[in-house]
Amino acid sequence: QVSEDFKSGALSGGVMYDQCRPPCSEEADVLPILAVTSENYSQVFAYWESSLALLGYPKDKLRVVDLGRLQPPFGYKTESWRSAIDRQLSEVVAWIREHQGEFFLHTDTDIQFFPRFLCVQAEWLRWMQALRLDMIFMRERTNVVPELREGEVNGGFYIVHCNSRTLRFWEAVLAGELEHPKMDGYPPYTDQYHINRLLTYRRGAFPQEGAFGTRWATIPDLHCIWSLPENDHELALAAFHHAVNTQDKPQLLRRVRLLALARQRWLGSESKALRPLACTLAERTALGRTCAAACCATSLAVGEEEPSFLPSLRRRLPRARALAARLRLRLAGGGREASAQPPCADARRQLCCCAACGCCAPAAAGEESWWGSLCWGSEDGRGYCAGCWQAFYGSSPDPICVSAAAAAWPSGAARTGDTEGSCASTPVSAHLGRNELGRRDVR
Repeated sequence: QVSEDFKSGALSGGVMYDQCRPPCSEEADVLPILAVTSENYSQVFAYWESSLALLGYPKDKLRVVDLGRLQPPFGYKTESWRSAIDRQLSEVVAWIREHQGEFFLHTDTDIQFFPRFLCVQAEWLRWMQALRLDMIFMRERTNVVPELREGEVNGGFYIVHCNSRTLRFWEAVLAGELEHPKMDGYPPYTDQYHINRLLTYRRGAFPQEGAFGTRWATIPDLHCIWSLPENDHELALAAFHHAVNTQDKPQLLRRVRLLALARQRWLGSESKALRPLACTLAERTALGRTCAAACCATSLAVGEEEPSFLPSLRRRLPRARALAARLRLRLAGGGREASAQPPCADARRQLCCCAACGCCAPAAAGEESWWGSLCWGSEDGRGYCAGCWQAFYGSSPDPICVSAAAAAWPSGAARTGDTEGSCASTPVSAHLGRNELGRRDVR
């Protein structure tokens, strides 16, 4: 059933294209991904695995540890859950020890990836190198006693630079977990408790510094869909989805995949994505019923060879549009010209502009601003310019890191000066006079 869900919910987005190619290199190497799963989690893992397969992610970059069938009871805060986390931490420590000097990504397997993952991954690495970060995490966006958990990171997704600092850090996390696998009292629990304890979050610091001198930060909230998408911008910019806060993870994964792939578009070079994965009549029928089929049938890039199954999809457009209307989705128009507009212009502005004053991050003439020029708060997942950061916290972010991040996109020479209307060209006094800090003001 999960296989059919994947083919009906994912392939329908697999022939869409982005007319504005993101600035990432096709030749650039991709991160190795480490994950631990079990037979009990097979339906959820199928979404993790198939989402990477759809992107053409190299299989030799995937290190999946299968624990087989775990002993009951299963689920959150059970012994089988804890033992899987212990094995997960052991694998992380072993990987860091054996791959010094390299980067890798660790994820839980209730995560699925979207088309933007490939290029956002390159942006994360560039950001880490510019700010000399040892680790980056996704923020814990919980509704469970959030007032007690400011700055907490989630243990389900992180990129690590393998070095002596991170090795000592994760060895300490593993040792703490084996000594005290916390599963009672207030959250966080198990590995997430020990990770955050050693990260030593400090309000107003950017980047953060944890135990053993590890430097870390959190990625923008817009890069991750947490449970359900909060807005259209998140659907457009998310690199991945974390299926939390649900009793039915496969259903949630299927639902969000449909929404995200209807909103995002594929890179023009992904010709393999044109190959139909559905092989049975039932699967092809399910494919035609998805609202994303309407997008893929009308957004084929000019000059691209039309796949053999596309005419049958076009015949199903009325049915797909009716479903889209029920789901309140915006679909592409009736011709190829409908795909000419970049799908993420407004969303990119939300990502690359200060959340307080609205000024865009500095950029050279003719180039896009980039989110890495901003300071990212671990407590709210939004980016702020240096002026607003200092106005609110009373402390400046690391000036060397801010300059390095601004220079890292797309090249150091491209960012020697500020542009009119950018955050960097606005004095702190101006920010103080018109500061609209949103969520920060009401805390």
